[in-house]
Amino acid sequence: MKLYKKIILANSLLLVFFSCKKENNIEPAPSAAADVQTVDATATNSVVAAAVITNLKSGTSKTYNQTTLATNVVYYTDRTYKVTSVPSALSGGLLIRTACDDKTNTSSNLTFTLTQAATVYVAYDSRANSLPSWLNSWTKTSSTIGISDADVSKFNVYSKSYAAGSVSLGANMAAPASDVHCNYVVVVKTGAATTDPGDATAPVSGSFMLGLNMHSMGNSAYSPVSMTNQMAMLKKMGMKVARQNFTINSDGSVANQSSFIQLMNAGTASGITTLAMINVTKINYSASESTNYNAGKAFGANIGAKNAKYFTYYELGNELDNKAINSGDGDVASNYNSTKLKTTAAYLKGLDEGIKSKQPGAKTMIDGSWKHFYFLQYMQSYGVKFDIVAWHWYSDMESATAKSMPDITKKLSSLFTKPIWFTEVGQRWKNVSNIDQIQSTFTNAFIKKMKANSQVKAGLFYELFDEPARTGAEGHYGFVKWTKPYSSWAYKTVATSLFVN
Repeated sequence: MKLYKKIILANSLLLVFFSCKKENNIEPAPSAAADVQTVDATATNSVVAAAVITNLKSGTSKTYNQTTLATNVVYYTDRTYKVTSVPSALSGGLLIRTACDDKTNTSSNLTFTLTQAATVYVAYDSRANSLPSWLNSWTKTSSTIGISDADVSKFNVYSKSYAAGSVSLGANMAAPASDVHCNYVVVVKTGAATTDPGDATAPVSGSFMLGLNMHSMGNSAYSPVSMTNQMAMLKKMGMKVARQNFTINSDGSVANQSSFIQLMNAGTASGITTLAMINVTKINYSASESTNYNAGKAFGANIGAKNAKYFTYYELGNELDNKAINSGDGDVASNYNSTKLKTTAAYLKGLDEGIKSKQPGAKTMIDGSWKHFYFLQYMQSYGVKFDIVAWHWYSDMESATAKSMPDITKKLSSLFTKPIWFTEVGQRWKNVSNIDQIQSTFTNAFIKKMKANSQVKAGLFYELFDEPARTGAEGHYGFVKWTKPYSSWAYKTVATSLFVN
């Protein structure tokens, strides 16, 4: 029985945790009694490490040891901080305890030898303004590993595949790393590279994410409720993503930084991923393609440089297809203004490349709506390297195409091979007594439709709160209504239908 257990663990995960704490907040080293898993795990995992990884060298003289990764496990040899959350795909891996004081290295590499092909994950300080250059070739995932350090709650995770053989990872503070106060965490998953454990764009069962559109910054319908409570409302409905529209300054910073940081902190604490919808207002339809490309690239580089620690996902503009179309359903070239198509594509190509020049792991998406399929097809053919097809779809579109195109998800899958996110979905408001039930019925039916298509990775409904200040139908899209603006609110039927324990 013990031998069988060892064989299974040998094909598990190997994780290496490094130090994370500022020098003026030193805690004592844990005693042997500090972690009840120490004795058993060390006895078992010493055999596992030899089977998976050999020749482990930290590049320093500090003491390391190992145990099984799980929540509440101490991850340093000289501190008592503990793991608070582990992505499900990494749970049960092997944790190598390292020294907290090994956090300021600028040249000492971590090296080891893999006995078989593996995907290596580096979990890096989420506060970093700049990454070390050796991480530029890695792919940023949406996984995070939670820790109990009072100064930082999580590590961001980056991935790269390796064949069997030697692996050398660069120093934590290698140039041009900045605003980094934690050494990185390393996870090794044995076997051939498969799925990013936290990347919603990867085609993995169970990776579908629900979310809501929100206007958390400076909106009268949102301001009365704290950002922390807004995120708690999303969690109560099982939501994992919030789409927020941001106005970006020319230097790449988000306008109203104090509110922005508050919003990001609230999302991080609740485990809510932010989809940043970047308002695109600088396309010059009268200028050349090269001028627009250069403008987009410069703007994108500034965005990536300023926001890599906050965002993984960027939606490049909002319904730019509607600005380029002349007439028709939008599924053929003749429906569009060719000049606007070219200048839009040039700008978005630059914007995408600019962001990724500073943030190689960024995931970008361009949206379309109704039957405007040609718009995204043209963006692809022009060479815009966006990663995700985003689509906007409402109940009136669903009913209008019930016979000719009964499943928009399948239509998109037939045209595009990229992952699909529905970044705006909603029930059009009607002045009828049972509108709340109608909204709930449409929402749950469309969720079922999206989940049935493995290429669809996310569905973000419009929106969290009703907005009474907007006239007509625009004020009634929320999953939450203001029973007395803006002092009391109530969940609608659709929200209660999604509640999770």
